[in-house]
Amino acid sequence: MSQDYDESTSLVSSRRPSNYFLDNPIGSFKGPNSLHNFASSFTRAQSFAASKIDNDIHKKRSFFVDGGASPQRDHLEDETFDPELMVPSYRGERLSTVVHDLHSRNHLFMNPMNELDSTLSSPNNDVFYHDDVVNAINDSKSRRGSEYFGGGIPIGRKVHPQLSFSSLRSSFSIAPSVVTLKKIEDADGNIVTVLAGQSTAPQTVFNSVNVLIGVGLLALPVGLMKAGWILGVPILVACGITTYWTATLLSQAMDTDDTIMTYADLGYAAYGSTAKLIISLLFSIDLIGAGVSLIILFSDSFLGVVSDDETTTKIITFFILTPFTFIPLPILSIISLFGILSTISITLIVLLCGLLKRTAPGSLIEIMPTNLWPSDFSSLLLAIGILMAPFGGHAIFPNLKSDMRHPFKFTKSLKYTYLITLLTDCSMAIIGFLMFGSKCSNEITNTLLDTVGYPSWCYPLVKALICIIPLAKTPLNAKPIISSLDVLVGVENISKSRILNFLKTAAKFIIRVGVNLVFVVLAIAFPEFEKIIGILGASICFIICIILPCLFYVKLCNHQISETYKLFIWFVIIVSCILAVSASYAVIIY
Repeated sequence: MSQDYDESTSLVSSRRPSNYFLDNPIGSFKGPNSLHNFASSFTRAQSFAASKIDNDIHKKRSFFVDGGASPQRDHLEDETFDPELMVPSYRGERLSTVVHDLHSRNHLFMNPMNELDSTLSSPNNDVFYHDDVVNAINDSKSRRGSEYFGGGIPIGRKVHPQLSFSSLRSSFSIAPSVVTLKKIEDADGNIVTVLAGQSTAPQTVFNSVNVLIGVGLLALPVGLMKAGWILGVPILVACGITTYWTATLLSQAMDTDDTIMTYADLGYAAYGSTAKLIISLLFSIDLIGAGVSLIILFSDSFLGVVSDDETTTKIITFFILTPFTFIPLPILSIISLFGILSTISITLIVLLCGLLKRTAPGSLIEIMPTNLWPSDFSSLLLAIGILMAPFGGHAIFPNLKSDMRHPFKFTKSLKYTYLITLLTDCSMAIIGFLMFGSKCSNEITNTLLDTVGYPSWCYPLVKALICIIPLAKTPLNAKPIISSLDVLVGVENISKSRILNFLKTAAKFIIRVGVNLVFVVLAIAFPEFEKIIGILGASICFIICIILPCLFYVKLCNHQISETYKLFIWFVIIVSCILAVSASYAVIIY
């Protein structure tokens, strides 16, 4: 249909020469894959992760709110709205979280390097401000087959939110943020305004790999040890292939409605507000588990440095990590990049350490004895959860697809994403298992630090890299929970009363400290890293990454799939439910 935003209809691609991408390679200082565009895309991806919990379960779409205007109204003069925060659409809906958070909560799309994008700017592409957008949409009519959907803004036009960034620019010297809007036609034939994608396929691959490669890979040697070679490697590969397949199902389900932009939108479109509530709860549990695992990772690595007692070390960790929660999201996004680089560096250092040490344990030259089979069935079930955990990125995949210039390239991007991720995960699992064999316990870095015989520089370097990961990732894991609690408590609403504003400021402080305190308390109660990773993989990842994507696809694409394929999907759902329950039970009792 004409509303599909792809290379055949894009105003941008139609004017772009065939050798454009060859002339503007990745890493150049101009073009779609320039360094500053990569930075902008990465910042947006972090913003999606920091705002993935949608509290309003009755709202049909995460990026829209009811503006109170009916579709039949020809003008919006009587409507009360703040033009600095939201843009009304033809249907009386408004862009909500993205543009709103730019000014307040999570500062979405506010990034230091985001200037007018060279790939979308041209002599024929005007720059619209909010008043222009309001007038354009106000005059729009619902019609099909037009380059200008509803007679309003052409696809790819830029919109500068007229927000007050003077204080921020003076502090961080950032350029004005640019929000790109496009008009699309929904399934009911109504014209709506949504955010247009800005990321290229290489940027999406980069962001997707960043989502998937996390601290879960540090427990993979333990998972392989518990499953054994014969079952462990096939299970790890099967987890990667299966989650890749379900990610493509999410993409196909999104194609049924162009207004679907988030995982929560898919849930609502398929099963209504109940599904959206369940998704919010699952995301919250996942974030809490990830926060707990980061606290354990930090404290395990520094046990004996700051204190010889585990509980005391975790309490000290609380005071170290909590201040980072108050750092604005744009800066956290930059810090997060160092966390990702640290995770990759740790993988390379483990390999290097194995090559430098000539004797077991901890050597790749003289490997440790390993097992072909699991010691018992409970170990196998525990291994399934651990081996599944590194592939839990589906919560952000819909956002990343929505942020693409050409969303039809998302499936192809997933191939490269999972190839890179699976190679990295398999490498870490195999290297760690060969180096330590049955001595694998908790995270691989903790086992490495407890092993003597490496060059003296290895130990402080590994500790430093491990230190960076929780510092970078814990605040980002806490952000969605904090934002949700801020909304529930109502601390973002400014009051004329100084007393109320003081109380709201105090409440914001308590929320941020309280979330980190919950992480630490749970880390003290459940101190085993591999069990936290195992329960996340066994329960949350199976549900979010396999079961729900299959259910969404069957519901939304019901008339597009054959009965045989539908039966196969239901078979996958049933098997996944059995494995999720069994593996979760094994983690709890083992």
